[in-house]
Amino acid sequence: MRDDESDITLILKHTTMDIEYIKQHRRLTLEFGRGETYRTNHPTLYGHSTYGRSSVLAGRPRRVFLESWDDLDTARAELKAAKIRYADLCDTHGSTHIPVDVITAGLPDEDI
Repeated sequence: MRDDESDITLILKHTTMDIEYIKQHRRLTLEFGRGETYRTNHPTLYGHSTYGRSSVLAGRPRRVFLESWDDLDTARAELKAAKIRYADLCDTHGSTHIPVDVITAGLPDEDI
């Protein structure tokens, strides 16, 4: 572990973020948790990419849950401390939720 990594670990008291995994995502958003079957008031970090070639959903948009916090100030402080860049949608209550029917549109029934 590098010295700067141990400093980050000390600052990130409210989460167990895997910083290297998070930074692998092409785009990140901080928003209040929302999905097909849930909605929360917890700030949530999502990673955005596309499904890989080996997936039946290859090339389609993909959103992955990465981390959540109990409060917005802590989320922002920890992301800043970890030097993670993200689009903050919390103030506007925006969402990048992708409905399942959009992701699966055009697939044969046996693949869904």
